[in-house]
Amino acid sequence: MNPQKFFIEHALYPAMERLKGNRIRAYFQELCASAQLSPKELQQLQRQRLQTLLNVCIASVPAYKGLGITQEEIDADPFAALQKIPLLSKREFQKDPDRYLNLDFDPAARIANRTGGSTGEPLKFYMDRYSVEHYEAARWRGLSWWGITFGSRSVMIWGNPIELSTKDQRSAKFKDQVLKNRTVLSAYDLTSEKLDEYIAFLNRYQPEYLYGYATALYTFASLLLPRREKLHLRHLKAVVSTSETLHDYQRKAIEAALSCPVVNEYGARDAGILAYQCPCGQMHITAENVILEVLNPETFAPAAPGESGLVVTTDLNNLAMPRLRYLLGDTATLGQESRCCRGITLPVIAHLDGREDAIFKLPSGKLVHGNFINQLSRKCQNLAQFQLVQTDLTHAQLKLVLKDPIQRQEVDAFTQDVSSFLPGVTVEPQVVDAIAVSASGKFRYAIRSFAL
Repeated sequence: MNPQKFFIEHALYPAMERLKGNRIRAYFQELCASAQLSPKELQQLQRQRLQTLLNVCIASVPAYKGLGITQEEIDADPFAALQKIPLLSKREFQKDPDRYLNLDFDPAARIANRTGGSTGEPLKFYMDRYSVEHYEAARWRGLSWWGITFGSRSVMIWGNPIELSTKDQRSAKFKDQVLKNRTVLSAYDLTSEKLDEYIAFLNRYQPEYLYGYATALYTFASLLLPRREKLHLRHLKAVVSTSETLHDYQRKAIEAALSCPVVNEYGARDAGILAYQCPCGQMHITAENVILEVLNPETFAPAAPGESGLVVTTDLNNLAMPRLRYLLGDTATLGQESRCCRGITLPVIAHLDGREDAIFKLPSGKLVHGNFINQLSRKCQNLAQFQLVQTDLTHAQLKLVLKDPIQRQEVDAFTQDVSSFLPGVTVEPQVVDAIAVSASGKFRYAIRSFAL
């Protein structure tokens, strides 16, 4: 065993539990056990946690005290009571975040956090230690399905240093390398000129898993592919993709370059770990920590089976600043109950479709998910990158990066194909040298820049 891994698992975590009351491993064991619960047992677990959460909200959270929901209603059927709560958008939350604070919760015990702001202004919010440790426990449960443990050595390929470190860079690097057994490669510094340096580092470091944005991992894999025979990773168990929609072509390229499975993680800073892919290929929802709804984007009724809809979350653990029926900004499709080869009984997400603001709106009022452009792009051999931005109800800009800038024959045909899915919207093509990622290092190929 790697000495650092041994230190983390046999010295650091026991010390944190003894001296600081850390409960991550205890919650991890609980989550491993609850992953095998029957649907009825899982619903009862959710019911108990939701009752506690709702009773706290109507008693101590200003945003929820005046909704007319009684404790008797909550105790009788907390799921029905939850449906009386109006949906909470990020924009609405940002108007007055303090209304969502639990006034009976010790302010000194609040843990401040913020999102990366990849789609606008960063969102500031509070959590508590109980919810933070459950988030971590959920991540480790998902990783454990792939043989990865608390001290497993990892390499993060990441975009935004703000998300990874404090003002004291030296302290952050120490924590990463010594206390977490991981190192970070900047997603902003991935170049073919540095490829031999990357390969030499990975061969020397011998990580058990890689972790990063789908786009960054795909870019890294694309660089590695021509020289993958030089890469000798003896202990690599998985590559974990997070924070972005993982497309099939990205998964295939990453698997080909690194010769190991690609694992999809679904989570958000303001919602925790929501789902994890198991070795059977199913995305299991962390139902012990969250009630996850998928709603039709036009009617806000529950989406029909197989229908894409808006992801709405209710964190069952965060009592410091509860956000009930929170519109996360993503779209997904729930799956039918199916047998898992690992015996995991948690509900599943059939498909992660992307962000809510990747849904385009037509003058007729019809909504069209931006996934269609990803499908159309497969026909274009000269297309290196693309981005479709709908600026208003009748106009959209299509940015295209070509592998061979001289060969532009496909541009008009691709533009016509895109336009056929957006009747009434004028699509203006623009060939560019490159398309910038967002401030957080994420890349978005479909964007609607106005509200539905």
